[in-house]
Amino acid sequence: MQLNIFIISNPIINKLCNQISHYGTKGKNDIDTNISSQLKLLLIYEVLRKWINIQYIYIKDLDYIKEICIYSPTESYLLLTNVESCSNIIPNIKTIMPKLSLIHTYLNLTKETYINIRENCLDDDIIGLMNRQKIIIMENILNNYAIMQLLDYLIFKQKINIHQIKIICIICTHKILKMIGSKYPLLNIYTAKITN
Repeated sequence: MQLNIFIISNPIINKLCNQISHYGTKGKNDIDTNISSQLKLLLIYEVLRKWINIQYIYIKDLDYIKEICIYSPTESYLLLTNVESCSNIIPNIKTIMPKLSLIHTYLNLTKETYINIRENCLDDDIIGLMNRQKIIIMENILNNYAIMQLLDYLIFKQKINIHQIKIICIICTHKILKMIGSKYPLLNIYTAKITN
């Protein structure tokens, strides 16, 4: 079975993705950070649109019926991301994601490893809930083998079902997708752009 790759393509995402590719060559700046934050929020929306469970409650009054929409009380989410790179959208993410836990993970580029995924860095409550949570891994650019280390930790060490994990990235490479697909063919990856 092949890897499930969803290329989110609409005019707004395409325009923002082209801008981030253009500004990304100049280094980190305010425009790059702002655009990447907007893209991340749009990608999260696209992922949650089909993944979140909503329950409707109808309250009958004398003259009308009032409809109330609530999130399923049994659902909770775990977002693994570099909190520093998306700090300006965290309040928005918390608004649209019920029962959200955030874990700051960042990529050590020199060692190609993720930091903060060892058990002693995670709260015991979060480790206990991991098997029931929906897990989202969010990266700007998915072009490093360290993602395999993170997936191995979640799937083999913490015994997380692969259907509970989704990866969101703005840009990813064919090489990494091929590697992830060979080991985790049932994983879902949402991206705005795939590069060589």
